[in-house]
Amino acid sequence: MDAQILNLREPYDYIYCNGEVGMHVGTYIVGESRIIDGKYTLETHSHPIVKYLNAPAGVVWDRAELTDCEVLCNTADKRVDVRTFFLLCWQMARDKEKQAEERGEYIFSNAAEGALPLKQKLRQYGIGFKSKTDVIEQGVEIGPCSDGYFAQQMEWEIMDFHHIKPTLQELAQALTEEREWWEAFYDHTVKIQYTPDSSLAKGFVETL
Repeated sequence: MDAQILNLREPYDYIYCNGEVGMHVGTYIVGESRIIDGKYTLETHSHPIVKYLNAPAGVVWDRAELTDCEVLCNTADKRVDVRTFFLLCWQMARDKEKQAEERGEYIFSNAAEGALPLKQKLRQYGIGFKSKTDVIEQGVEIGPCSDGYFAQQMEWEIMDFHHIKPTLQELAQALTEEREWWEAFYDHTVKIQYTPDSSLAKGFVETL
């Protein structure tokens, strides 16, 4: 088995995996070649070497390979795209549900739960938000239910919500507050525009 360290140069990437954020400063590469049934095979593993905030560089992410990591941004542009950020939060929520299911428990996890602590980690590195567009459309489905009316997103763009209110007026207020929360969370980097994804939503979300 052979091992080597590949040192990287600036601009360094900030990467995310398993709930951790670090500056990718090098890669620990492990390789093993074999001949099986007369055929040559090579198995390699590449583990990130990172630098944490206010800590010496050189921590090896031994439980993660480069293919498991998500690049957030780099030292030349310390801003993460809002869609990239949200998809990470959405995946964290799904992983949390899966882990609970493996324990025989059934829970619902919202992307907002992981969004706050992840944003705090990014802030420690001075990382902010950016968006490729000034406005992002968010499809909304609205329909009647036993407790009144419900509203939920149809695609996971940059929001995760499900509201149930007794009246449409209260539902409108909840959707307005939901949008304001997410826009403020993203430091007003982007505006969110609701678009209808059901017959009841038509003519309703456009007025919010």
